[in-house]
Amino acid sequence: MKAGSAMTRTERTYYLVFGSYTFAAFFIAPVYPLFLLSRSLDLFQMNAVLATYLVTSFVFEVPTGAFADRVGRKRSFLLGCVVRMTAYVLYVRVRCFSDCVQTEFLDAVGTTLVSGALDAWAVDGVREEGDARPPDRLLARAQVLSRAMIIVGGVACGYLAEWGFALTWFAAAAGFGVSAVLGALLMRETARRHEAGSPPSLGRAVLGGLRVVRGSPVLRLLCVLSLAGAFAGFPLHMLWQPRVQALTGLGPRVNGWVLALLGLASLVGSALLPRLLDRLDRHVVLSAAAAWRAVTLGMAAAATTVSPALAGLVLQEVGSGLSEPVMLAWVNEHVAAERRATVLSVRSAFFTLGGATGLVTIGLVARGAGIPAAWAASAAVFALTLPAFLVLGRVARWPLGHAEVESVELRAAKSTTPLV
Repeated sequence: MKAGSAMTRTERTYYLVFGSYTFAAFFIAPVYPLFLLSRSLDLFQMNAVLATYLVTSFVFEVPTGAFADRVGRKRSFLLGCVVRMTAYVLYVRVRCFSDCVQTEFLDAVGTTLVSGALDAWAVDGVREEGDARPPDRLLARAQVLSRAMIIVGGVACGYLAEWGFALTWFAAAAGFGVSAVLGALLMRETARRHEAGSPPSLGRAVLGGLRVVRGSPVLRLLCVLSLAGAFAGFPLHMLWQPRVQALTGLGPRVNGWVLALLGLASLVGSALLPRLLDRLDRHVVLSAAAAWRAVTLGMAAAATTVSPALAGLVLQEVGSGLSEPVMLAWVNEHVAAERRATVLSVRSAFFTLGGATGLVTIGLVARGAGIPAAWAASAAVFALTLPAFLVLGRVARWPLGHAEVESVELRAAKSTTPLV
């Protein structure tokens, strides 16, 4: 299939299911920190709740990725939607820090059942249908769609929260139910070949995915950089809501519009990505995105009034829209289909570990020195990743290691079109 061809059935289904799932997953984002604060949590405890979610995700990420490779990506996705729907309904009844921690644990397990599985299902599905193009554009379009869903959901959530936080949790839970129904009706599991003619054990699948990452310098660097980006980014997205409330003195509805602006900025970054990739190497785009986030977030940290603080906060999100599709596509191109969900989950595990440590570390900064100081710390971390992305560009030109050679050979057996 050549560039400009019509979308495959899998691609259309992926956009629909992914868009619905994203709408549900991010619906409560504008008010989530405010909800936790309403349960008598302080800034550090608020971050610690999300850190619990991320630590749990880190523990379960790779095993659930291997589970998806073994029993099917569709089944894993559907189970994840049901678990998350249950967690969101239970959140309506939480009253204290320990209640929040327990519910976050359940939600994290549901999230790991979906992460890796849905993207792996899509990438393998479009290739089974004859589309052997690199996955950059598929994933970039998905990011554009996800940001559009976040914009719509964020605005709706902000106004719904004016009537009560419970309504926002019920609405998001319903969204997961819709996603499960769409997945059950539309997703078709692609047949996958395995090394010995039968699915490997769960333990073997996990170890195999870890060996692939360990044997690939590119994958190792991508995982470490994912960790660093999450370390800086997760606290930012937990702290802007109370900061906006303090600066504006308005109700939850303003947070919905701020989230919409953040989603729009990220959408702009994702929309620009295909054109930038036509002119620049991947590592150059990633380096520029890191530098952009450092500068604009530093501007937001130094601001004492609403306008410059919001400008810096919104503009830094353009860098997020640029970087995530490139990182995800780069990982996809260094792993064979048989271990794709597992390796994607390894990368996601680094991401969640980075987010958890960042929430705890920068959360302490926020409680002790204030949110602007916490944002300045995040900006510094983004700046420190810039040279690492330049190193990644050099490493990507090295001769392939054993694990990468195996991956390329497996891909070549499926298609005669180069994937890199």
